[in-house]
Amino acid sequence: MANLCPDNDKILSAAYPETEKSNIVADINQVSSITPIYDIANKMVTASKDYVAINGVVNQLLGYEVRWFRAVPQQRSVDVIFQEYTLSNVEEAPLCIKVVLPSGMPPDSKYNYDLMGLEYEVPLEIQIDKKYWESIAGFGTAPQKKDIVYFPISNKLFEVESSYLFRGFMEQETTWKCNLTKYQPKASRKESVELQATIDQYTVSVEEIFGEAIDNDVKKLVDDQQFSQHNSMEKDKYKSFDVSLNTISKSIEMYGTVVAQSFYDLQSSSLYDAITYNAKDIIGTSNDRSVIAWVMPRTLTTIHKEYPVASITPIISLDPVTLYSYDASLYSSANYSVVLTNPVLLSQIQIDDYVNISRPGALNFYGKVVAISINPLTFHCLINAFVQEDLTAIKSDWNTQTGYKLTVKAPINIIDGVNEFGNHVMSVNIHANQYIAVNYGHTYNDEDAYVIRLDEKLNDDEWYGIIVNIGNTWKQYNVYVWKKHESDKNVKLQNVFYETLRLQPEEIAINSYTINRSPAYLTNLRIYNTTIEEEKMSNELLSYFTRDADQIVVADNADPRLRLAYITKQR
Repeated sequence: MANLCPDNDKILSAAYPETEKSNIVADINQVSSITPIYDIANKMVTASKDYVAINGVVNQLLGYEVRWFRAVPQQRSVDVIFQEYTLSNVEEAPLCIKVVLPSGMPPDSKYNYDLMGLEYEVPLEIQIDKKYWESIAGFGTAPQKKDIVYFPISNKLFEVESSYLFRGFMEQETTWKCNLTKYQPKASRKESVELQATIDQYTVSVEEIFGEAIDNDVKKLVDDQQFSQHNSMEKDKYKSFDVSLNTISKSIEMYGTVVAQSFYDLQSSSLYDAITYNAKDIIGTSNDRSVIAWVMPRTLTTIHKEYPVASITPIISLDPVTLYSYDASLYSSANYSVVLTNPVLLSQIQIDDYVNISRPGALNFYGKVVAISINPLTFHCLINAFVQEDLTAIKSDWNTQTGYKLTVKAPINIIDGVNEFGNHVMSVNIHANQYIAVNYGHTYNDEDAYVIRLDEKLNDDEWYGIIVNIGNTWKQYNVYVWKKHESDKNVKLQNVFYETLRLQPEEIAINSYTINRSPAYLTNLRIYNTTIEEEKMSNELLSYFTRDADQIVVADNADPRLRLAYITKQR
């Protein structure tokens, strides 16, 4: 075997190396002006060509296949100030191209969530051989910002944030290096309908995952119903109101906390509907609502005159022939007749007027005049069944007591929801300063409303916070009454009444909400699409602007109308 090796007889020594011909240094005997001793330039060019060739082969062998949608700038959108194209069109046909990842691994599913939103782990760098790119995309083209890149192997969509041409061996332009970020739709990048539909089909956007929560957070911070500069003006798109309605600019404070800066004088309206809100509302049997407002009852001596009562007697039946005037739909429901001690003009007490009847002590109630007969002048009234139960519980012979006085006084209307047929399907009213009547549903009219009797009458000229929860989901509704705490400056408010009653869930459609003319001041009216927990009520009543605007159906802070002097054009 040793004879087969031709170098067996040679002496191996580092001191006498064998001289071979060099590929760089020419043969000394062949040196001339044409053939220099050193041929470095030509040999390096050959080496650089080999490098570029190997670079392209590696790109095609080891690269990951992607779909590349080029965003081609529009020539007419050139911006000479910022030196860029502001508009671009995405090509419909994608390029099937391979890209090299420096790490050798495709992007994983590691996400980062920061103040700027959901993002893949960045930066994600990819590399593409220059000649390989031009062989597919065309000579003179380049990967550029706004290009869309789809990785099928990991099902992720990116876009090019930046790119530059890397110079490798011998400063040759060999590779495009691109930084990718998560794809985001852009108004400056026009995509075809088919491409957009495909992207929507195979990807999930931030709006789809967090869109509702983001919108709710934005509404909590910026609610147009509360902060619009056009509130209480002709351009108010949320409500319309009677021009004669007076808005009083005066702050309401609770131990240093400004609850409101103005309020409506509902009695000043010349129309029955003092304020009409444009909000439409559909309340299903699985939907809840809550109504909140600050109210101050008022008694105007010039309007609300007292008339002594001679007798109150039960009604067995009424013959319409014997009646002077009557409400055709309600006269048959009249249950008590009231005769006054002194005669009055028929213009002073009319059909469908609400009357308050009270005497010193606990007996205080209200009724509706549904028929009138003369000789003697008698007012036939409809008294709610809930009111009759309360009166009987106080005194069984309440109607035979003496010392009653009658006052014609409309109820304090907090809200009135009307459907498209004009039916009052949701309303909250305060009668005789002691009864809160809640009408909900088509089954019950105003006279059959759910009525709660307060333990004590509400005082005139004193502010009260009224909260009514309508809970279809728990088949109950409750009423809370709050007022300024008499001594505790830290708590500020105290709950003076609370009661819960049954509720028959019903689906109703409200065409518009209104506030009717009534003897009261009112401000900070809010209707929520959810109920308010008791522990949150005090904070809600003390808030000038609500923090849960995303749950608002109606919001009205009684902003005063802006009345500017008219200035004509100068001649």
